[in-house]
Order: sequence, then C-alpha cells, then structure tokens
Amino acid sequence: MKEISKPRPYTEEAKRLRWEIKKKFKTQVSLCQAIGAKDSSIIAPYIAGYNRIGNILRDRLEAVGIDVNYIIYGKKGAPELPSPPPDQNLDTLLTQCSDKIQHLQGEVISINNELLKLNKLIDTIKKRLSE
Repeated sequence: MKEISKPRPYTEEAKRLRWEIKKKFKTQVSLCQAIGAKDSSIIAPYIAGYNRIGNILRDRLEAVGIDVNYIIYGKKGAPELPSPPPDQNLDTLLTQCSDKIQHLQGEVISINNELLKLNKLIDTIKKRLSE
C-alpha cells in the first residue's frame, strides 16, 4: 500500500530557516536553547516546511538575531521604508537606539542561557532530594 505524504507548502522557507540556524547557531538544539525551548520539536514543523512561522516564534527568533523577513519572504533585512528627511540629531538618536536594542538583545540571550542553567540546577536538586 502506498503511503500518502503530507504536502509541504513552505519548503523554501524551511531551506532558508535551516541555513540561518546553521549559520548562526550551528545546530537546531543550540537555537532551541537560545529561544528557551525544551527541545527541538518546537521548530520541527518549520524545518520540514509544514508550517509557516507565526508571531510568537517570530518574536523569539528575532530576539536571538534570526532574520525572519528573509526566511519568510526571501529578502534580507527589514522591509524598506521611505527615507526620512535628513536630520543629524535624528540620525544620532536612531543609531543610539539601534545600538541599545542590539545590546539588550544580547543581554536577553545571556539571561535566557543563565535561566536555562538555573532550571537544570533546580532539576538536579529536586532529583537529589527525592532520592
């Protein structure tokens, strides 16, 4: 009997997601740890091309530096917006804001990694107490 396979409508997105994961995190497990997932099953349907990235996963991926616009639309960077009128003070403020956002994203990743370590430590303590 021939098995009917489920269609994968998002194969191109899946290819780009796998490439971004490999480039930035080397492994799917490393990415999942960075976004606070227990295991890589959370991203399996996206890696296989069955599902499209939704808002919750998008926020998590963007927080760890994954370009979700590239994955979904095949275009690098943020969507193009009209150029604002030249204003040196505004440019300086914008640069400072961008730098601060990047710094905070790095801090979030670090805090998330520390929380993962803390949760593992708590699990170890619980296991020892129950012995």
